[in-house]
Amino acid sequence: MGASSILYRGIEKIINSRDKACLAPTIGALFIKSGFMLPRDLMEDLYQYYVDSGRDRSRPVPTDSDSLREFAYHLVDVIDLFDMDYDNIKDPIKLDEWVTIKDLFSTYAEDIDDDLLTYVMQFAIEKGAFRSS
Repeated sequence: MGASSILYRGIEKIINSRDKACLAPTIGALFIKSGFMLPRDLMEDLYQYYVDSGRDRSRPVPTDSDSLREFAYHLVDVIDLFDMDYDNIKDPIKLDEWVTIKDLFSTYAEDIDDDLLTYVMQFAIEKGAFRSS
């Protein structure tokens, strides 16, 4: 079972729980843990980016269950990238996210597996993250 499958199942469990007070922080912890193949600081920085900007940079992290589920599922798409299983047809990651991912991967490059670093950076190049900097 891949990291994104584990994250997806965890998100469903969290969102369907009765304790709605700590949904976003719990999803954040699960997202960071799901990125076990990357430096923890990178995952924390990336989650903070999503908390600060929201997925499309136009709204903060949602608090209602449906919007939070949509936000959390987007994090699953991001983990798919780190699991080297990105859905290039669906292509759910937007340009500003690619720029952030590229910047974080550049910062933490020494601590990232070479194959994963190459995989992610090839997508970042293809998606225009280097032209937008």
